Amino acid sequence: MADTPGNPLFVRARIAQGLHTQEEFTEAFEGAARELGFKLTVSVRQVRRWESGKPGWPHPSARTVLQALLRSPVEELGFARPVRNVGEAVAATTPHDGPVKRRDFVTYSLAAVGAVSVPVSPDEILTQDMADPLDRLRSVLTGGGAECRKEPSHPKALAQASASAKRQIQKCHYSSVARGLPDLLVELEPRHGSAEERRQLDRVAVEAYHVASSLLLKNDDAPSAWIAAERSMAAARRTADAAAIASASRILAHAVTAVGHHRQGVGVAVRGADEVSGSVSRSSPGMVAVFGALLLRGAWAASAAGDRDMAEALLNEAGRAAELLEDSNLQGTAFGPNNVLLHRVSIALTLGDAGRALTEARKVSVPTLAVAERRAVFWTDVARALHSCGRTEKATAALLAAEGEAPEEVRSRPVVRELIGELLMRDRGGRVPVLRSLASRAQVTV
Repeated sequence: MADTPGNPLFVRARIAQGLHTQEEFTEAFEGAARELGFKLTVSVRQVRRWESGKPGWPHPSARTVLQALLRSPVEELGFARPVRNVGEAVAATTPHDGPVKRRDFVTYSLAAVGAVSVPVSPDEILTQDMADPLDRLRSVLTGGGAECRKEPSHPKALAQASASAKRQIQKCHYSSVARGLPDLLVELEPRHGSAEERRQLDRVAVEAYHVASSLLLKNDDAPSAWIAAERSMAAARRTADAAAIASASRILAHAVTAVGHHRQGVGVAVRGADEVSGSVSRSSPGMVAVFGALLLRGAWAASAAGDRDMAEALLNEAGRAAELLEDSNLQGTAFGPNNVLLHRVSIALTLGDAGRALTEARKVSVPTLAVAERRAVFWTDVARALHSCGRTEKATAALLAAEGEAPEEVRSRPVVRELIGELLMRDRGGRVPVLRSLASRAQVTV
């Protein structure tokens, strides 16, 4: 007679789904995880453990997959949720009239501390999915990631997907962009096709890799952003299009500067501007926009290098270009007179002059700024300047305005969360109650 399994509930549920062997279950588990967006695998050894008399408590991602695959709550699959209450745990495992063993008490106490569940086995940690949602994007940039579809998408569809990603990042919907961008970049890898199709793919790649670099910069990953920016520039060179070269030069200057090579970042921007300046004319507003945006990025790089004169010269040149346009979002740049003023605020801050930043901020017409990301950045810069001047309550008000424009810009960006933490440190007495609620939404420790 075959031995009765230690966890018959799990075994019956597995067989009920047509998974008659543990090997079949591991394959089905991996497929279900993939459909749910998890990068999870499970070994036959782990399945045996789940079918034993002491199956443990699966980690959160595994519980989600198990419930979807076996169509039952995990509690009905023979798993028992660990006891988290210290008193209950001690009462359940220790006779009331006997001493509490120190090791048992410490174990249950640790399990009750905080919101983080204490693992009960190495597997609970080692089989977790990737915690960083940008890891898949990094994998694609370094030669890994998902395989391309068997039937590649038409360049027009890829162009639409790239334009959508650009709109999403300008709305500060960063998590949405992070989910969809890796698949788009995979499809932009070199493929067989006509020369015209390759040119179309290169034009899409310029902006798609620009978006990837921007997303990585927003998350303080300048090295990965540099890789994406180089891909954008390489595609731009292949197109030999002045607007594409200006756009790629702008993001490359940003990434190089963010890595810490400030003067090299200025050089990228200035050389790019010189190269495309002959294509700039009033009759080509889109070209004016990318040219002006490139000058602004160069001005910011110069301020990071501490070169006030170069920063001012490039700002003035961008201002002259902005006189040819109204505020708009041509070529996805959000370039215009108000955007130049916004950069004056940011550059004053970078140069350590918070007072001047606040003076320049008074000149900005916020509703005229073309995209939510620019409006949120403006209010964040104002908050930084106010914080530098010791005005915690007004700095918090500026951050609330930024959150109103674009919640993810405030709640997910490391630099903004760091600012919230600094404001909390200054407001130890709790004089600004709304700061605590903002910190809670941004998951900054109060």
